[in-house]
Amino acid sequence: MSMKRLCALGTIALAIVACSPDKKIDPSATSVKPVIQEVFKSSQTLNGTPIKYPDGKPELRLYRVEIPAGGTIPLHTHSAPMMVYVQGVESGSLLNTRVKPDGSEIKTVFKPGEAFVEGANEPHFVENVGEKPTVIWVTVASVEGMPTTQFID
Repeated sequence: MSMKRLCALGTIALAIVACSPDKKIDPSATSVKPVIQEVFKSSQTLNGTPIKYPDGKPELRLYRVEIPAGGTIPLHTHSAPMMVYVQGVESGSLLNTRVKPDGSEIKTVFKPGEAFVEGANEPHFVENVGEKPTVIWVTVASVEGMPTTQFID
C-alpha cells in the first residue's frame, strides 16, 4: 500500500475516533516520527545526458521562482545542473521547451508535484501557460562565483 494511502487511512481513522463521543484517543497511538519520502532523483538531464558538475569550490543554491499566468523566462542556459520542483500545492503547471542544436524543440509540461533535472549548457525556456501563478523551487549545484543563468539573445 502506498505511503499516501497509509497516511490518508490513518488520518481518517483518527478523525473517526476523535468524533466518537465515548472513545478516547490514546496519545501513544499517534506517531511523532518524521516521514521522509524521496520525491525525485536522477543521474541524467531532461535531454538524457549524464549530470556533470562544474569545477571549483562547491556552492549549493536554492531559489523560489514564481511565474505569473502568461509569464515566460526567455531562452537561456545554466552553467551548472539544477533540480527543479514544481510546487505541489497552490501552483500551476510549467511548460519547459528545450531547443536542440538543429533548432527543433522538445516541449514538456510539468504538473504540480513533479520534478526534473535541467542540465548545464542546454538551451531552454519556460512558460506558465495556465491561469494561475506557477511556483517552482530550484536547487543549483554550482560553484562560488559562477553565474546561475545566461540569457541568449
